[in-house]
Order: sequence, then structure tokens, then C-alpha cells
Amino acid sequence: MIRTLFLALIGIVCLGVTAEAQQSYGKAQRRDPLFLRFPEMADRYWERSETSTASNRVVAIPMPKQCAFLYADSYTRGQMSPKEVQDTALSACNRRLTELGPLGENYSVDCRCQVVITNDNYLVPRDMLPDDAYGPVSIFYRDDRGNIARLNGVVRYGALIGRDRSVTFTVDNPRGERVCDGTMTNEGPASGQFSLSCFGGKFGGRGSYESKTGAPNDHVIARGQTGRGQPVVMVIGLPAQLAANTYGGV
Repeated sequence: MIRTLFLALIGIVCLGVTAEAQQSYGKAQRRDPLFLRFPEMADRYWERSETSTASNRVVAIPMPKQCAFLYADSYTRGQMSPKEVQDTALSACNRRLTELGPLGENYSVDCRCQVVITNDNYLVPRDMLPDDAYGPVSIFYRDDRGNIARLNGVVRYGALIGRDRSVTFTVDNPRGERVCDGTMTNEGPASGQFSLSCFGGKFGGRGSYESKTGAPNDHVIARGQTGRGQPVVMVIGLPAQLAANTYGGV
């Protein structure tokens, strides 16, 4: 009898822990910033019949919110349980994050994937979710002597590059200090002009940008010249090492 009561108590405790872990912080909406940031995900989640009607729908992103420059979504296939769908999304997010390389040159925080939406319910408080678009950024430029300099950090922009006419952005270094401001002006579906000013106007540049999809991660590559006529390249959406290996030759 005592053993039966003990096992029942354990079951109640476990159910309580599970319920707490799955606490809802409100309903997800189609126009929430997270879905505006990742239109492909929004299309699968809300629009496509084969996924929008799935019995279990899960979204995972790297957290905290400044790390959310990629995502993974998963939908019920066959007899998958809700837990299996969550595990699938989390595993895919972690794999993508690992494949892109270390983030320590961009972030002082530890970016870790987390399930944030399950079946239209937020599993984290709304104030912890991305309210703007964020991502790692690297700026490469040549100084007056022809040497290549590099600035790494995190970029934040408050609108959708390529869909809004003009998008302002800011760049913080890994210590969280704001070092650059800039603007991207859309001229086509995935291209336009950019300008930036850093270190209180001591360094700046302007030129053109292009959005790249899935190569190896969605990112923006901007190329132009500094005020002294030297080349400058800005890469948004790739960790510093990957950005340097791909575009660091300026």
C-alpha cells in the first residue's frame, strides 16, 4: 500500500514538472515578429495545408533573442508524439547552429537552441522572444595602409530587409557596446544600397547589398567603399569565422 502511494506521488510530481516545463505564455500569431523574421517558416506554419493542419507543430530557435538568426520547425509525421516533434526541432536547430561554426567572436552570451513554440503556444515569455531581427555581423575593411581590419558583433534591425523600403540597423560589439549605425534601402526583391557610420563617425562606408538564401545560411553581403575610397564588406547572418573564410579577403 505504501509503495503504491509512493509511486502515485512520484507520478503526480512528474506530471507537475512536465506541466510547468510546457507552461504557455500566450498564443502565437501570424504577424508576430518571429514569423515576420522568417517568412519561409511562417508560410509552412500558417499557410501550407500539409503542415498548418498537422496535429503537432514546433519551432525552435537559438536563445537568448539576439542569437535568433536561424530556426528549425518540425511537424507531426505518422504517429510521432508531441515530445518527439519537439526533440526533432531542437535537434535540427542544434545541428544547424553547430555546422555554422563558433559564435564566440560575435557574442559574449552562450547561444543555445530552445523550443519556443508548440502548437501555437509560446513556451517562453514574450519579452524574451526576438522583437526585431538579430544576427551575427562582421565588417571587413582596408585601412589607409592597405591592411585588412575586422569588426565583429551583433546586428539588430527593426524591419525586413528586402520587403521594407528603408531599414535602419545598429551594430554592437561582443561587449554589448553600440559601435555602428546604418541604413539599407531596398531597390529590388533581394538587393539595394547601404550606408553605415561607426565609432562616432570616425569610420563609415556605403555601397550595395544582396541577400543570399541558404548558402550556407540565409545572410546579407554588402560591398562598398569607405570614405577614403578603400573597400569595405559587411556580412550579416554568418558567424565571424565563416564570414572571414567566405568574404574576408575584401
